[in-house]
Amino acid sequence: MLKRKQKNSQGLTRQNSVYRYIYWFALLVAGLLIAESSALALDGSRSAYRDVFSREDIHIESGQAIGRLLVAGGNATVSGVVEKGIVVVDGNLLLTPGAHIKGSVVVLGGYVNRDSAARVEKLMLAVAPGPRPVADFLVLGFLFLGIASLVVFPILVLLLARIVRSSPPYLWMREQLLLLKRDWSIFYIAFALSLGTLLFVFFAEMAYETLIRNQMDLFDNVFVWLVRYLASPELDQVMIMISEFGYGYPFWTIIIAVLLILAYYRQWLESAGLIVCLVGEAVLNFFLKNLFERTRPDLFQVVAEAGYSFPSGHAMVSLCLYGMLTFLIARHVQSWRWRLVVIGLAMALVVAIGVSRVYLGVHYPTDVVAGYFAGGMWLAFCISLLLWWPRR
Repeated sequence: MLKRKQKNSQGLTRQNSVYRYIYWFALLVAGLLIAESSALALDGSRSAYRDVFSREDIHIESGQAIGRLLVAGGNATVSGVVEKGIVVVDGNLLLTPGAHIKGSVVVLGGYVNRDSAARVEKLMLAVAPGPRPVADFLVLGFLFLGIASLVVFPILVLLLARIVRSSPPYLWMREQLLLLKRDWSIFYIAFALSLGTLLFVFFAEMAYETLIRNQMDLFDNVFVWLVRYLASPELDQVMIMISEFGYGYPFWTIIIAVLLILAYYRQWLESAGLIVCLVGEAVLNFFLKNLFERTRPDLFQVVAEAGYSFPSGHAMVSLCLYGMLTFLIARHVQSWRWRLVVIGLAMALVVAIGVSRVYLGVHYPTDVVAGYFAGGMWLAFCISLLLWWPRR
């Protein structure tokens, strides 16, 4: 009788712990939804002026007002109002008497001709042209930062993990999670719903800012300019090959090979999880594309693609496939270093596939980012399902 009471007492303690975690997860979900609703409700307080990007000469007429002006490889003449500032790369800027710049003015690789009646409320900086275009250094700098981040990020995660794993809060949390993991499968459902909700909020915000408010044009245009700056026939072939890993022959070869390996080792649950992840992603992508019906870019297309653009199917399916493979491999790798190597390689491949779709002219950058959010939402659910199913 005493042992039974002790077991009942332990069960009640575990149940209370579960309810506490569910309570905090529910608060997180509610907070995210309230924040998103508040942002939409306060939409009228945001700037109504659109940002402008140009790769040729442009003139902001008198009486015209824009948000931010960015010009690359062209000259700019401003006679109207610019709310957020001006950046001109490898070009000259002319400010006429009616110009009113409420932000800063930066001209890299060019000159500024400013009338005395033109108003600039903040900083004005100009760097004269050099022997090489400034854009060369900018593009190479962004390329270096992108590659370096893929290398440095896993290292920082490893160092942070070493520090956190020895801290008292982590030890307490680990004890609680092990307790829940042993007896309560609902924890995985709560975690999946919370992470999925977070990514859903990001996706909803991206869709709203891109397709309803049209506030992501500057991001799309600048990113396309950076990616296409080094375009060449040789790079075209490299990008086509990388894109094939997102939905071509290499993609299907990897899927078939992985399923055969899992079948050989009788890993039926992992096989089912991979199939559910890929099939569910395809259905979700089809639904979202037909919901938003965004047409593909028409400025240039290195390869031909049919269908709608938002979100990117290649971004979604590559994140689901290689993310699931990373999870399956990491479960059988004991060393944190090798786990980070696997995660780093998967991240590099998924990012490269997304960049290739932008380079080939079949997707906007916002399509790719939205694809990552939607794919990550579904991937988190499938991984949580794999963790929960054996302990249900």
